[in-house]
Amino acid sequence: MSVLGGWLRLRGWRLGLLPFVLSAQMGYVEEGEASYYAASFQGRRTASGEKYDKNSLTAAHKTLPFGTYVRVTELSSGRSVIVRINDRGPHKAGRVIDLSERAARELGFLAKGVTAVRLEVTQVPESPPPPAPQANFFDLQGRPIQPKPYAVQIGAFSELQNARTLAQNAQKELKESAFLWRVSLRGQNLYRVLVGGASDRKGAERLRDRLKREGWQAFVVHLPV
Repeated sequence: MSVLGGWLRLRGWRLGLLPFVLSAQMGYVEEGEASYYAASFQGRRTASGEKYDKNSLTAAHKTLPFGTYVRVTELSSGRSVIVRINDRGPHKAGRVIDLSERAARELGFLAKGVTAVRLEVTQVPESPPPPAPQANFFDLQGRPIQPKPYAVQIGAFSELQNARTLAQNAQKELKESAFLWRVSLRGQNLYRVLVGGASDRKGAERLRDRLKREGWQAFVVHLPV
């Protein structure tokens, strides 16, 4: 199953398992196998920062942006359910989606664990406002900001939309300001998701420790400001 802990670490940055993300298109169709989250994942963080809830209609997909809605149809029965993508996965060959327990129950494959499905995108997320062209640090509306020297990183994405979703979820839950840091990695933009701000490292470490207690994967970064 896919949670933040399943991400790769590259030069200290947590990146998605793939170097690119599909732009969600209405009517995009994909077929393959579906599985569902084990009970042990209840309450753990997903890649979007939300906690996994077995009773919600959510799912993990390898490339579709967070917030995409997908109709999942079980091919043998024709039963279908609409889920929202909020995580990354699955990581087994041939599998195209990991479903919540509730979604798997509605499709009727809890007992066998894996089944053949067809996915169709039914709703795409709203595109985030682009950041100012020369802004390295910017808020969730794309406006340039001047951060303090230290902050806590909770994620990094090649896709602005996914970075913004994680930042929004973190800001809403933690009641701490979240912002994005755009850097270049091998000629491509990488959006690092940062929370809080401190004038010294100890202040950032206190926030990092709090985030870790609440299930976030977090580490302190010293910003070039």
